[in-house]
Amino acid sequence: MKASMEWKTGTTRERHGGILWVTRDNSAPHPYLVEACRRAGAEVRELRWAEEFEGERPMGRFVEWGRGSGRTHPMSLKLVSPRMLVRFARATEDIAIVYELGLVGLYAGLTKLVRRRGLISLVEGDYRHLGRTGTARVKVALRRLAARFVDLFIANSAPARDYLIDTLKVPRSRVVLGPWLAGLPADLPARAPAVMIATPEGAPLFVCAGRLIAPKGVDLLIEAIAIHQRQTRPCTLWVIGDGPERENLVALARRLGVADSVIFLGTVDPGTLKGALQSCDALVFPTLQDLVGRVVVEALTLGVPVVLSPMTGAAGTVVQDGVNGLIVDPRDPCELATALARFAEPHTRMALRDGARRSSDALAPDAVAARILRAVAVVREQRRSPTGSAEWEELMALKTKA
Repeated sequence: MKASMEWKTGTTRERHGGILWVTRDNSAPHPYLVEACRRAGAEVRELRWAEEFEGERPMGRFVEWGRGSGRTHPMSLKLVSPRMLVRFARATEDIAIVYELGLVGLYAGLTKLVRRRGLISLVEGDYRHLGRTGTARVKVALRRLAARFVDLFIANSAPARDYLIDTLKVPRSRVVLGPWLAGLPADLPARAPAVMIATPEGAPLFVCAGRLIAPKGVDLLIEAIAIHQRQTRPCTLWVIGDGPERENLVALARRLGVADSVIFLGTVDPGTLKGALQSCDALVFPTLQDLVGRVVVEALTLGVPVVLSPMTGAAGTVVQDGVNGLIVDPRDPCELATALARFAEPHTRMALRDGARRSSDALAPDAVAARILRAVAVVREQRRSPTGSAEWEELMALKTKA
């Protein structure tokens, strides 16, 4: 196989059957990736199964129940109608892209028995970061079955790759390691939050964003803010998001005497999230269980450093300690407060911000879309000219270098 075919065979502007991109809803980063792929010349048709789309009623829903065990995520289940099988069978696109696996991936795979199509799965991280949700035996069995039909996996991180290979028993030759989570696009207009309280002059501003549930560790961050206020200097925390823990968190801030410094902004649109992140000194992500944390990628894309929990797949992969962020265990609020205090040091603050800026290019939607489209080209080439495993691995090696 000649090196000259590296990403030239099956370019995105050559006419193919198109890409069917399947997603639960239109939440980030999906719309940014789709638009970036279209700008690159790809024909993409979306299929959103959990919301009304193109005049058709939803074909499924995402269900959570229980509060989890202590700090673990609640159990969850994707309920997807068999009508999805019909939609997949009727689709004329030669490539389908799905997020993760489960029933949607299984449906997509089963219809390959009646319609020849390549299937790519984007896997965010190691499901075991999600506690019972990630280790339930029935879910592992379903994912293993669905994985048999996937031509190529794009693993967002090394933990995601290892989960695929070690837990789901996917052959290493069908897994490509490369970040596919994308941040906020450069042309998205930024807006200031509607509810703002001016921070004291010289006081650092931190942002925390995500669902307000116990596993996100926001209560530990509020405790760290209180310690920071007592030991170092005033600071402000903007909490973005909503959830069942909001009332408890508001009460905690009041009880610790930092209610004036912890501002709950609620759920915001992407433009307001971008404005908030651009205004802050650092994003703080104190999760106790998570895959990667999409807001982490969004912050880095904007050149904003991250104070990150080690209990997420982003630690050591997307975020490098002391380079573009600080990795600190949030279960010790004093240690977390010490990390926050480092942003009062001009040298540390500027060094981490410079590191975050260096991370941003690879996480931009256009860069991520280019990786995904290269994977599409690889799968198309393999389907057009099935080769032995050695040639397939050579093609994969070319992709990795691209």
